[in-house]
Parts: sequence; structure tokens; C-alpha cells
Amino acid sequence: MKRVLHNIIKKRKVALAIIALLSIVIIYFAYPWVFTEAPRKFLLEVKVVRNGKLVPALVYVRMLYPEGMRPGGRYAAPKGVAWIWIDYEEWKRAWDEERKKTGFFADPTIIITAFTEDNYVGLLSVVLKWEELKPYALGGKKTVIIEPNIKRVKGRPIKIQEGSSSGPGDVPVLVDEYEETKRVTLGLVYFDPNIGEGYGSLFMCYYCYKKVGISLAFAFMSGEDWEIGFDAFRVESEQPGSAKTVANSANPEGHISIVVTYRFEHWRYEDPVTGVVYDEEYDMWVKNFYPNTMSNEKGERVEIHYWFLKYWGYGKGINEPTYNEYDFQVDGHDFAANLLWFANLLIAIGKLPAKAATWAGFILLFVNLDAYVEAKYAFSYDLEYVIPEDVYVFIRKGRHEFEGELHNALYWKAYRP
Repeated sequence: MKRVLHNIIKKRKVALAIIALLSIVIIYFAYPWVFTEAPRKFLLEVKVVRNGKLVPALVYVRMLYPEGMRPGGRYAAPKGVAWIWIDYEEWKRAWDEERKKTGFFADPTIIITAFTEDNYVGLLSVVLKWEELKPYALGGKKTVIIEPNIKRVKGRPIKIQEGSSSGPGDVPVLVDEYEETKRVTLGLVYFDPNIGEGYGSLFMCYYCYKKVGISLAFAFMSGEDWEIGFDAFRVESEQPGSAKTVANSANPEGHISIVVTYRFEHWRYEDPVTGVVYDEEYDMWVKNFYPNTMSNEKGERVEIHYWFLKYWGYGKGINEPTYNEYDFQVDGHDFAANLLWFANLLIAIGKLPAKAATWAGFILLFVNLDAYVEAKYAFSYDLEYVIPEDVYVFIRKGRHEFEGELHNALYWKAYRP
């Protein structure tokens, strides 16, 4: 009897071992990523949605490195979902080296571009934290939704089929790149000489190791329309910086400026197998900034389209401010800087086609800076106007317009009506 039970138990163990082995084989062929990707890579799941529904799409990936963006591959999503495996260790090492070398650092940023069969394209910036990047087997996964809404008025139509080539690789293709360093105005204060006595003063500073949200201006050749992705990148510097300027009757205009590096990239979206080109894209953004260059020198100014009235009435004398603001307590924590000078330069030197200047939004292009990231201020400011008691004044603050919306600028003016 014992021998019979022993044989039964032995056969069951063999059967269970065979079942386990078959399960591993099935999983290996049906879901190979469990063994090849999950143990060491982060998973970014991209869902492409149009009108509330998942739609077939081609998804391209780029990743932000210290020198600019690098291609991350092309992924077919016949059912509207793409799985992108991110091998992040070399990526993190590149940014760690940049921090040691220059003191500059950025959050991990993935730029997603999706083309749909109904001739729409969209771009999404996915900003992560380095601590989020861990193996899928240890919970390293994030799901994002991209809703392409830019109508492609030209270019090759997209057709996605089951079994289309997918995976990491040298696409999209970087066709051209260019950088230029320039001093740009962050804040401006104007004091009408007709006011007489008094002054306007502005102090600004950057807190080291605090993140700044920076926008990305982009255009697809097929769309013929300029767009701005807000908070596309989050960057920081180990350098502190500050500056103060004063405007009065003898010196009516005061500036606070900083030196930054602008970057341009031209990308081509193509099939890595056939070489068929679907579209091309142009990008511009502020790649780097140098807080220790903050000063009261003049820089490139952003255009002001509207001056909002902040105060009207008689001055309060020399012993107290007639009007003051500080630390983004008024009008939010975003502010505008100039980008159009860079776009015009790119056209002049042949990096951007001349027709790009005729696309919607071009003359209104600007850089949006977000001074408040992760509940911490990267920049602060203190504005003050002192006006004599017998003088009636208007004090206004500037706004820059883009696509029908007004964006804050740290530009003020005080004048006698």
C-alpha cells in the first residue's frame, strides 16, 4: 500500500513539473518580455485616443539627454496601445555626469509623438522622476494618454497593420540641430520721467537646486501650425543667482536678464525598414540657463500685447510703496521670455524653412517659464513703486498672447495718464 501511495505521489510531482515547464514555455513564447524586459526595464504604456476611443497609431519616442533629444524607437499600436520598454541606467548615468561637470540637471523626460490613421498627429511630454524608473518586475510602470489633435494637411497617410515593425532604434531621425547662447530679459520696470520723484525697483533671484518648468515650441511640416507644450522639461542648476534694477526719472527703464542657451532640432519621422518618410518636425526650447549671469543688463525682450491695469490713483508718498508685488503672489507662477529672435535667426541661417514664418502662431512664439515646481519656488521677485502723493498714476503689468490666451510677463510700467 505504501509503495502504491509513493508511486502516486511521484507521478503527481512529475505531472506538476511538466505543467510548470509547459507554462514557462508558453509564457516565454507568448509573453517573452516577462523574461527579457521586465527584470531590468521600465514600462511606459502609451494609449492613443481620439474622440474618447482607442485608435490605431504609430508611436515614436525621444528621450531628453544633456546634449538634446535622442531617438527612442518606433512602436506600432494597431489597437491603440503601445508598450515602450525604457532601459534607463545609461540615461541616468549621462545626467549624473552632467551634474558633476556643469551643475545642471533635469528630470527624465520622454517625448511621445503619435500619428493616427485619420490623419492627426499629437505630441506629449512625459516628465518622470528618477526614482520612478525601476524594473517592471518591481513596479516600474506608468500609463499615459495622448490625444492627437493636430490636423495633418499634407504628408503621407498612416496605415497601421498587425505585425508592423516595432521597437527601439534610431528613429525618428535627427536631421539637423543648432544652439545659440543669448542674454534674455526676465523682468522689466518702467518709470515715467513725468512722474518726477520716486522710483520703481525690481529684485529677482534663483534658488539653486530648484526646478524650473520650460516650454517646448514645435511644428509639424504636415500641420503648418506652431504649438507650445507647457512644462515640457524640468531643469535645475546648482548655481544661485540674483539681480536688482531701479528705474527713475533719470533712468526710466530697468532690466533684469540672464544668459540662456537656446536649442533647435529638426526631426524626420520615417519607417525604419522601408525608409518611407511620414512627416518632419521642428523644435525650439531653452536647453540651459546660467543663474550666476543674472544682472541688470538689457536682454532680448518678449513682446507685450496687453498691459493690464493693476493700480490707478494718487501716489502714497516716499515712505511707503504705492504698489508692490512679491514672490508670484499675483497672476500665477508662470512668466514669459523671448523665443522669436531665435526662430528668426534659424530662418536667416537656413535651419528653418522660410515658409515656417507663415505658419500659424509663428510671430507669437515665446518661452514659458514655470517658477513653481513640486511645491517649491525656483525664482522669486520683489517689485515696488514709490510715487509722490500729489501725482496721479497708472501702473500696468504686461501679458503676452499666444493662440488667444494671455500669458504673464514680469514687465511693469508706471506713468502719468
